[in-house]
Amino acid sequence: MGKSTHTDLPDDAGDGTAHKAATWFAHLLDPATPQSDYARFRDWLEADESHAEAYARIERLWGQAAAEPLRAGGTRRTFLKTAGGVVLLAGIGAAWTAGMRRPDFSTGTGEIRTVSLPDGSTAQLSAGSAISIDFHGSTRSVVLHAGEAYFTVAPNAGRPFIVEAGPLKATALGTAYSVAITPERLSVAVTEHDVRVEVDTQRLDLGEGDAVDYEKGRLGTVIREETEGRLGWRKRQLVFLARPLGEVVAELNRWRAGRLVVLDQALADRRVTAIIDVNDIARIDRTLEQGLPITLTHYTPLLTVVSARR
Repeated sequence: MGKSTHTDLPDDAGDGTAHKAATWFAHLLDPATPQSDYARFRDWLEADESHAEAYARIERLWGQAAAEPLRAGGTRRTFLKTAGGVVLLAGIGAAWTAGMRRPDFSTGTGEIRTVSLPDGSTAQLSAGSAISIDFHGSTRSVVLHAGEAYFTVAPNAGRPFIVEAGPLKATALGTAYSVAITPERLSVAVTEHDVRVEVDTQRLDLGEGDAVDYEKGRLGTVIREETEGRLGWRKRQLVFLARPLGEVVAELNRWRAGRLVVLDQALADRRVTAIIDVNDIARIDRTLEQGLPITLTHYTPLLTVVSARR
């Protein structure tokens, strides 16, 4: 859960600043990047002025690549050639570039998409999300690779409908529900009927209006009366109730261009409450600064650092 698929992070020794900058850029593109890595990135960025310059060059290359047409399948995969080597960047959910199955359906930044599944069920994908499906056997299997998806399940008692997200399995018992992946947790929220959630030997049945989080290796207690807020994204409204700022930022990065990063772990852990309308993407940064005790510093068009307001 929440483990980044980019493991070749730069340190003080390596094959050049350009390659390190490209590797960091690829790592930070991944929605699953853990908050702790941002502190390492800050240390590298501030260690030498040339590091920030090299990072800005990689951003410009990426911006040029973004103007190219997408290949079939809806996922941009671009090689950025730098002085230090070649780094593969994936636009969303980079895990499948490392050997995992390519998604059947995906969404880009700020995009919501509803798709029809072969059995008559539907999946509504939130921004920056991706799923694969396999309906050929005795079960209807969906793998959530990144982001969040809301499923309205067509009844078929003889063929269970199962959504997998990392180690978690959520089996529909005639229902509508969402499954979400964030860098720090996995979540299931139910709006109709029941869902069985299983992780290893842990098992929990959720009813209508229930939600549960899986974090730090355990299923939490059932959460009630939050489902409507958790699914506010379906109406392009993000609701955060006493959530860590780092989690809020990770979610917003699926809706706005560029990346917000919180380099201070204590600030990332601070719990905040916010309601954010993502219909007006251009005003998100201003809304954040007005509603939360933070300051945003724009280092490059694609990199904005979040710090505590002084």
